[in-house]
Amino acid sequence: MKTNFLFTKAVLWCSALACLSLFTTCSDDDDEELAGTFYGPIVALTQGNVRTWVTTNDVGVPVSLGVTFSEQAVKGNLGNAMRMYILDLPEQAEQTLYDHVMLDWNPQGHDPAPLYGVPHFDLHFYMISPEEVAEIKGQAAMDEMPASQFRPQNYVLTPGVVPAMGAHWVDISDVNNSPGNFAKTFIYGSVDGNFIFHEPMFTLAYLNTLPTVGTQTIPIPQPTQYQVPGLYPQRYSYSYNASTKEYTISLLDLTQK
Repeated sequence: MKTNFLFTKAVLWCSALACLSLFTTCSDDDDEELAGTFYGPIVALTQGNVRTWVTTNDVGVPVSLGVTFSEQAVKGNLGNAMRMYILDLPEQAEQTLYDHVMLDWNPQGHDPAPLYGVPHFDLHFYMISPEEVAEIKGQAAMDEMPASQFRPQNYVLTPGVVPAMGAHWVDISDVNNSPGNFAKTFIYGSVDGNFIFHEPMFTLAYLNTLPTVGTQTIPIPQPTQYQVPGLYPQRYSYSYNASTKEYTISLLDLTQK
C-alpha cells in the first residue's frame, strides 16, 4: 500500500509540474506577443521605402514610435516637386495619441523662406484622421487659440492656418528657428483651439550627417497641462543604423499624462 501511495503521489506531482510548466510557457509566449516592435505598411519613397513602427513593453503598452527610412530613400532622387505621403501606423499604436503620420518632402523648403527655405522633411504625427485633416481650411489667423496652460513653454503661433494641415507653433528658444540655422526642430500643430499634431521637422542635409554624428536625442518641451489624457512623448531622436542602413526618427518615453 505504501508503495502504491508513493507512486500515486509521484504521478500527481509530475502532473502538477507539467501543468505549471505548460502555464509558464504559455505566459512567456503571451509576454513575447505583447512586447516587441511592430511595423506599419511599407511605402515606396524614391529608390527606397519608409514605414512607421511602434515598440511596446511586456504588457503591451507603447513606449515609443516613429518612422524609419531606408538609406536608398534618403540617397535617391527625391525630385524637385513637393510630395506628401500618408503613413498608416500599426494597430498596436491605437493606444497612443496618434491616428496616422503625414510625411512631406519640401525640395525648396517653405515659408518663411529665411527660416525654412532649404530642402527638408515635415513629419506630422496626427491625432485626428486624414479625412479631418483634409477638411482644415486655410485662413489668415486662428479663430480660437489653445488655452495657455496647454501651450508648451516658449512656443509661439506662426501666422495663419495652412489648409489641410493646421496652424504651426514653434519654439522661439530653439536656435533652429532663427535665420540660417535650421537643421532640426520640433513643432506643435493646432486647429480650433486644439492641438492636433506633433512634428519633427528636419533638413535633408542634417539627415545625411547622422552616419557621422550618431544618434541625437532631444527633450520635447511640455505644457503644464494636457488637453487630452494619453501617452505623450518626452523626448525624440534622430539615428542611423549602419547594419540595416536605415534612418529613424523616434518619439520616445511615451508617458501617461
